[in-house]
Amino acid sequence: MQRRWTTWTVRDTICVVFLVGSLSAAAWSQTGEWTVHNTGNSGLPYNGVTALAIDKQGVVWVGTGRWWAHAGGGLAKFDGTNWAVYNTGNSGLPDNDHVSLSIEPDGNIWSGTEDGLSKFDGTNWTVYKTYNSGLLSNKTGAPAFDGKGNAWIATYPNGGLAKFDGKNWTVYHTGNSGLPHNFVCDVAIDTHGNIWAGTFGGGVARFDGQNWTVYNTGNSRLPHNDVSFLAADSAGNVWAGTYGGGMAKFDGTGWTPYTVANSGLPDNWIWNLSVDPQNSVWAGTKAGLARFDGARWIVYNKGNSGLPDDNVYCAAFDAQGRIWIGTQDGGLAVLRPQPAIDFNGDGVVDIQDLLRLVESWGQDDPTVDIGPTAFGDGVVDAEDLKVLMGSWDKQVQDDTLVAHWKLDEADGMTASDSAGSHDGTVVGSAAWRPAGGAVGGALEFNGTTFVAADFVLNPGKGPFSVLAWLKGGGPGQTLVSQTGGANWLTANAQGALMTELSKGGRSGVGLSSQEVITDGHWHRIACTWDGVNRRLYVDDVLAAEDVHDKLADSYGKLTLGSAKNAAPGTFWSGLIDDVRVYNRAVNP
Repeated sequence: MQRRWTTWTVRDTICVVFLVGSLSAAAWSQTGEWTVHNTGNSGLPYNGVTALAIDKQGVVWVGTGRWWAHAGGGLAKFDGTNWAVYNTGNSGLPDNDHVSLSIEPDGNIWSGTEDGLSKFDGTNWTVYKTYNSGLLSNKTGAPAFDGKGNAWIATYPNGGLAKFDGKNWTVYHTGNSGLPHNFVCDVAIDTHGNIWAGTFGGGVARFDGQNWTVYNTGNSRLPHNDVSFLAADSAGNVWAGTYGGGMAKFDGTGWTPYTVANSGLPDNWIWNLSVDPQNSVWAGTKAGLARFDGARWIVYNKGNSGLPDDNVYCAAFDAQGRIWIGTQDGGLAVLRPQPAIDFNGDGVVDIQDLLRLVESWGQDDPTVDIGPTAFGDGVVDAEDLKVLMGSWDKQVQDDTLVAHWKLDEADGMTASDSAGSHDGTVVGSAAWRPAGGAVGGALEFNGTTFVAADFVLNPGKGPFSVLAWLKGGGPGQTLVSQTGGANWLTANAQGALMTELSKGGRSGVGLSSQEVITDGHWHRIACTWDGVNRRLYVDDVLAAEDVHDKLADSYGKLTLGSAKNAAPGTFWSGLIDDVRVYNRAVNP
């Protein structure tokens, strides 16, 4: 295994510890860095941002306008440095207001506006209106695309739901279908391929290609019939936002409403719903932006953050983990989450984090450059030590920790997730060892036992890490796997740590180390991916790495203690403790 320490000695470390102890503890809030783009400081053409879309190259497309008012600046494109603006005066965009956006799988940019629908391939514009298409109204939303490439388009106030296959148009309305209202505000497509239409006045309709099912306040727990926005997550749920009734989740059986009265939602008026790569739902409201991970609510507003306007119209997420936020009057805000102070991902700030900081002393290392500002000053120095001391020897709340199974239970068949809502169910004999773990208790697996959890994250959507403690096991046995995906942490035929996470296809191969983990001793193991580099760690030391610029998308459930296919011989026989999943690349 590679050893980190070269020029640093024990005496150096003791001196640094002494320095840390002599520094006053600094108050530190793990919030993030906010940047605001508006008409005064950027190329943004209008401060009302109604829609956002980010393409495969990371370019941010910005639709502008203002709800209930005919105003706007058209469509803007921002590559991180330069702005380009498309409007009715310099392009084929049919209208400058209420520009909604979606990106076709082949990269075409679609814009729904107050006066027509357009497609832009980077050079040419194609415009669809009532006179040259099957549309019954020129007021449209941007399309949602199904698995066959069909575009489904919401139109209003009386245009119904349109389907376009690239040549032919089909329009569903109250006169020829089960659609409950012709004012269609939004369209979403769930993981089963069902088409969902949110209407203004008629609730929500689900269309499976043949049959229509309508949900409204009269026959379900949908909280309001004026539905503003729909979003489908990768776990199969459909979320509906409403004008004045809060939001609701449909889990395939029924609706669960969330309002200011029963949740952390700050306002019942929902402009927009977006689902991030970790399946958290973000609600744009009249009183700020709310994030809900299934268990916890976090609200960003003008009073507690850098958000420039509490009327939030939309949100989008890029590959670097930044949240792009469109507002009614404040322009475009960008939240860059603050780097976690718990560098090695063990839940507490202690000597291990100090050693990690010392390793990068005097260097420009953004993973540990945390002072004096949230994103450092370009060098790891005493300013970073001050910040570290602000949380010294304390457990820290880390918003990048998306699942954490401590496995400290004494009995029962539930493995609780202390970081979110991904509690696991123990299948088989639950042999809890409350005092027998590496960190507190542990769960002993006997070769048939496993823990079934739900979807946590898609490893192909961005940097992530999975860490765990283990003792025992044998060659070919697996600790963490994803149904329909890959074995995240497993032992190869020699009993050494490996991962099968890869880009998939013929070019995708797993990564193996030479470090045996099935020797009967406790080991802390990890697999991390930062978007470019794939790494394995054993006992917090780098054991293997390679360049792997892509991981295959996967939306399956997680399993602890068996392989993705539950094949004989893959079930773990030994102890597993403290399993953690992060949406960042941890450096143990």
